[in-house]
Amino acid sequence: MIRSAHPSGSPRPSGLPGAPSHLGTVLVLALAVASVCDLPVRGQTRILYETGFEAFEGFKADQDLIGQGGWVGFAGDLAGKVTDPGGNGVLAQPLPGFSGQYAYIGYTAPDTTADFSLWKPVQFKPSSTPLPLVRFQVAFQIEDSTEAAPFFDSFRWSVYSLTEHRFLSLDFDNETLSVNYILDDAKGSTPPPIVATGFSFEAGQAYDLEIDLNLQRNQWTARINGQAIVTALPITSIGEALTVGDIDPAWVILTPGKPGDNFMVFDDYRVSAIPLTDLPPRLEPVGLLHTGAFVLRIHGEPGVTYALEAARFQGSGAVTWEPIAVGVAQSPNGTLDLQDSAAAQFPDRVYRAVSRP
Repeated sequence: MIRSAHPSGSPRPSGLPGAPSHLGTVLVLALAVASVCDLPVRGQTRILYETGFEAFEGFKADQDLIGQGGWVGFAGDLAGKVTDPGGNGVLAQPLPGFSGQYAYIGYTAPDTTADFSLWKPVQFKPSSTPLPLVRFQVAFQIEDSTEAAPFFDSFRWSVYSLTEHRFLSLDFDNETLSVNYILDDAKGSTPPPIVATGFSFEAGQAYDLEIDLNLQRNQWTARINGQAIVTALPITSIGEALTVGDIDPAWVILTPGKPGDNFMVFDDYRVSAIPLTDLPPRLEPVGLLHTGAFVLRIHGEPGVTYALEAARFQGSGAVTWEPIAVGVAQSPNGTLDLQDSAAAQFPDRVYRAVSRP
């Protein structure tokens, strides 16, 4: 697909990071506390794989990533047959938002290539009960195409099982700048739909992506720069065994034979297994009502009961949490709005969300 280059000085609004600057004291404190509370850890985190693609790890700059550090790749044509891989490698050139060496996928591809993936096998088959939460973290940035190759493609992060079954994908469409997701709910020969999240991104902007795979509940959530963009969706819709084989960066060429010279850089790649009993809830401030009540949105799991708790920091440093509202997260996305009707009386309150049995 062809479109004109992004106009300079007028990037598309992203909707992706951070809290708006106009948020009041109550809202800012709510975000700060919500980000550190309510992580019900049972035992120690196990690092399944991590890398920063640095020289001390054995990665060499200006060489293909394939063949380094156990990384492999696959390229297919429109019929799914094996074809030559596209551009990939390790770079060390200074790039704002990144330090040291980093990897990339994209930029150049043979005319026959329709899609191209890279991965480092993780090969994780959980044996503990309850099943753990697998967390994937990565920093990434999509660099736009130039006038030399004014075509715009999609870049994805996809999760695969040990049997090479694709569970899910987060899709970053550099044609529309939309963020989408794809599940494994194919209907016969009809591929699963690409579903918009309602968020967009900016080319040339660095983002931190975090995907939580709650294997016990068969649910996943995704956050970019701490903001939930996908919440409590099924990891598998067809009963596939819940294992983690690999988590792949992918380049999907929208018009095979006419790839853009866009590419995705990525760094600080990490996969870990966390012994959790539930999906950590996240708080999002909604705003103040004309009555003075403060509304917060809980991003959790459908059917789970959550309590909104508030506290005030005391001079001694002690904090006592008090429940102020309780509710059940609704299907299909696991969100719940709760109110603090006394917020106007306590502008220094902080908040957290906790799950109830």
